[in-house]
Amino acid sequence: MRVTAAQAEAVAELFEQLGAHAITSADGDLARFDEPGVDSGAVWQACTLTALFDAASDLARVRDAVHALLGASARVRETDLHERDWAEAWKEHWQPLVFADDLCVCPSWCEPPPDMRTVLRIDPGRAFGTGTHATTALCLDWLARAPDIVGRHVIDYGCGSGILALAARACGAARVEAIDIDRDALAVAADNARINGMAADISFAPARAAGIAPCDILIANILLEPLLALAPLFASLVRPGGRVALSGLLSTQVEQVLDAYGAAFTMLDTRRREDWVLLIGLRT
Repeated sequence: MRVTAAQAEAVAELFEQLGAHAITSADGDLARFDEPGVDSGAVWQACTLTALFDAASDLARVRDAVHALLGASARVRETDLHERDWAEAWKEHWQPLVFADDLCVCPSWCEPPPDMRTVLRIDPGRAFGTGTHATTALCLDWLARAPDIVGRHVIDYGCGSGILALAARACGAARVEAIDIDRDALAVAADNARINGMAADISFAPARAAGIAPCDILIANILLEPLLALAPLFASLVRPGGRVALSGLLSTQVEQVLDAYGAAFTMLDTRRREDWVLLIGLRT
């Protein structure tokens, strides 16, 4: 049902008292995020509350309780969910993804297309990065076609699931380091490296760890604010003549990043997918 901000807490509490298994709020009337993961500070004045009840629940009692709380004009919409094995049904939405024609990211329960040069097994999990998001796809396409990655030292900064570190190693990088501020993400990335037979080929370290040698290629698929803050660090982590690949950016944010990186990098290429951008720069 649609509720105002003033009603939401009381209605959610009512649903809980009446035996709802889960209650969610969605479809707010304001954009709450300027970019993924960054709260704009906006507060919904109205939203849709959805409560999940067992099939044996007395829904007439639920309706009557809502009307007693909000008045007879309050509208409640009911939908029957057919019985399914939901633990398995969500897997139907995940299929193998192909990048640069022959790099495939494939869930463990699927078979990859034939004739793939490289197959990475990545299951949706606790960390960002399965190839479905435009920013990850931009990075994977670039890595798979990078002509000089063979034998190079690559840093995946903000590695998430480790998908870009795995792709770099699969494409021929000799030394790969995966770095993240989130230790849970590092654990997921290390797990994915083990699943793909690369546990001994990739090192994992928390962000800003000391002793990281300058690399040939640094790739960071994160967000605008951390990319701006990390510009001086990235300049120190990429050797002269090396390259940086920056993604997680909306097209409207490119100029800010160009300003932040212009002193140390010459931007060579800009690639776009949907509203997202990948910037590739040369360390001067």
